[in-house]
Amino acid sequence: MNVALLVPRGTPLVTERHGLVRTQVRAALWRVTQPAGAVVGYIERVDEGAVERFRVKRLGRDFRTFVALGDYDSFEDAFDGLRRS
Repeated sequence: MNVALLVPRGTPLVTERHGLVRTQVRAALWRVTQPAGAVVGYIERVDEGAVERFRVKRLGRDFRTFVALGDYDSFEDAFDGLRRS
């Protein structure tokens, strides 16, 4: 029998801010959606040596690809950059 060890999370998987829902998909990836579920974009943590950056990707006009909008120093700055784009 397999027993899973449940470790309490430091932050919730899903948060809402400025009318958008942020869902942590993996340890270094968050999906940002509208409340109805439409995907706005993704925020990805990128480790560049000793520097931690956050890359913002938005759904392209063809609805098949993602376009990188830029890298930010903090998660909140990346979220605001995606929200304002």
